[in-house]
Amino acid sequence: MNCYPFLHVEAALRNAVDTGITAGATLVFGEGDRRHEVHAGQAQRVPSMRPLSPAALFDLASLTKVLATTWLAMKWTAAGRLDLDAPLGDLLPGYYPADKRPLTVRLLMCHAAGLPSGLQLHQQLPPDSAGESGRRAVVERYLQTPLADHPGVTTLYSDIGPILVGDLLEHLAPGPNARLDAICSTELYAPLALVDTFFAHLDDPLPAAQRPPEAFAATEACPWRNRILSGEVHDENAHLLRGVAGHAGLFSTALDLERIARAYLGEADIGVDSATLQSLTRAQQLTPNSTRAFGWDTPRPDGPSGRGFSPLAYGHTGFTGTSIWIDPEHSRYVILLTNRVHPGREDRGFPAFRPQLHNLVLDSLQ
Repeated sequence: MNCYPFLHVEAALRNAVDTGITAGATLVFGEGDRRHEVHAGQAQRVPSMRPLSPAALFDLASLTKVLATTWLAMKWTAAGRLDLDAPLGDLLPGYYPADKRPLTVRLLMCHAAGLPSGLQLHQQLPPDSAGESGRRAVVERYLQTPLADHPGVTTLYSDIGPILVGDLLEHLAPGPNARLDAICSTELYAPLALVDTFFAHLDDPLPAAQRPPEAFAATEACPWRNRILSGEVHDENAHLLRGVAGHAGLFSTALDLERIARAYLGEADIGVDSATLQSLTRAQQLTPNSTRAFGWDTPRPDGPSGRGFSPLAYGHTGFTGTSIWIDPEHSRYVILLTNRVHPGREDRGFPAFRPQLHNLVLDSLQ
């Protein structure tokens, strides 16, 4: 393959590393039978340098919402196991407080349920509330969080919605004490042989998650946990949920995400029929002017996707510096994985850089 059209893409990625926008980055993109990948920078800079390997595992942050919770809910919907528009009170009678019973999975995953944008429990709790009893206590706090607005009135991006959906899926799964990491491993990742995609439970990790810290791109030197994070979820609320949550906690490699993107484009079976997939990856229009699909987002002029994706495209971003965009109209995908929060989470220009990079990638595919 002639790589000349992509030299400016590689230069932009390496410049982002050289100027401190991110410590390291892996970019994989393709269209049809064309593909290209670039790796730049370091997996870790503090306290010592560690080069970024092409096989590095990244903390996906909010990509968990779409590559775990959304995907599993779509699969169960396609199989008739889940009704996205059924009130939560009907799905789990007696479980939810009164203000949550009328909510639906669709409202929760489209950020239209009226839940507040965040609940920073790490400001109230120590990091080592270990065990399933601690995890259940944290879920209960989210269940009791008051709504910030009436459902269906406005779009307010909230991690709490996917957290509650992840909890619901655990309750609806067959067998006692089902956990989201095991469910996703069995139903989503194993069928596609995704051996490098997993949640890393802090107390009881699945075999696939038992990797040395050196296998991961490091994230923040976290003051709350008093350590540099590598192979441990960055998101504090996911940490309190012991690393397995509906909004964050998933780790993967660029090549595994490429396999997922190609599967979503029809190269493999994701367990979701094409009609359901097309319906749920389009803007659901639950609130005025919302670009939110079911779990996924769709392109907008001022968004992180940049220009050039078709109206049928869908994607998501993660706080750690990750993103995935899939465009079925052109059989395109763009996967960017970085550790832009290493060693600190302050903005060094990454939000502005990401859409610019997407623009360069899409222009190079013309």
